[in-house]
Amino acid sequence: MIYEVEHTLCLPDHEKTCFACCPPIRPAGYEHIQYINIIKRILRENSEGFDKRSNRIIPITGFSCWALGYIDESHKLTGCLLHPGQNKGVDLRYRVDYGEKCRREFCHEAKVFSELGINERKFWLHLADGLDSFSYSSRKLNPLFNMVGWGGYLLRLIASTEGNRIFTQESFFQLYTFFSTIILPRANVYLINWLIKKEGVDLLKRERFRKEFEKFTGELSDEITDECSCRPKDPYIHRLDLDGDFKVFLRLSTPMHKMNEEKALILKETVDRELEKFRMNLH
Repeated sequence: MIYEVEHTLCLPDHEKTCFACCPPIRPAGYEHIQYINIIKRILRENSEGFDKRSNRIIPITGFSCWALGYIDESHKLTGCLLHPGQNKGVDLRYRVDYGEKCRREFCHEAKVFSELGINERKFWLHLADGLDSFSYSSRKLNPLFNMVGWGGYLLRLIASTEGNRIFTQESFFQLYTFFSTIILPRANVYLINWLIKKEGVDLLKRERFRKEFEKFTGELSDEITDECSCRPKDPYIHRLDLDGDFKVFLRLSTPMHKMNEEKALILKETVDRELEKFRMNLH
């Protein structure tokens, strides 16, 4: 039995699943696609050796979970063999030492994607057409990981703008040339949303905009970093009562982890002012 709802980021269709976060702790920069033949062998062995009648608790060792295997007879779909959906509603994930973490957490991208409407999800999932479970689970090969990093507002707006139009991965990135950018999505969601709310999504189809925005973000980061200051008793930035995307921008675009709200508001005024100057120079 397939245990996720179709059209989620974890299970987009009946041809592939995502297992990028299994087990739920990975070293920075880990990319399973480099070890694909080894992982395929491990998945087969895990599936063939799995005993759902056992209550034995076996800790996870290394970067592979012994309960990750194939959940279909054709060996297309990978997933947790201990999940209640695979065991008539019985949750067996207590048998691994990451059990609570497995139950509790999803990657940031999955959380953002889950907030989209069903038609919006279908629109974006076409970018992953043709990928199998191994390429779909790869942050290097699956463009959705990067796209979802730009946040729900932009994803919903593009899907709404394009209506029922179906894009391939190639045709989408040919039209929306901005998304070939090398900058990190999450750090720049606030900036992009600010501009798009005033200029519309067609801005993202202009090659000139991508190049100028990359230059702008670097200069802006340097400028506000020079103005940053904090005291040991200042609250952590993520605890401030400010726009969530702006707080992420501050955390990822400056070396600061703490800041008082007054200083953060001053920096926001600076950022908004520079955004307006940048916008006017686009015309």
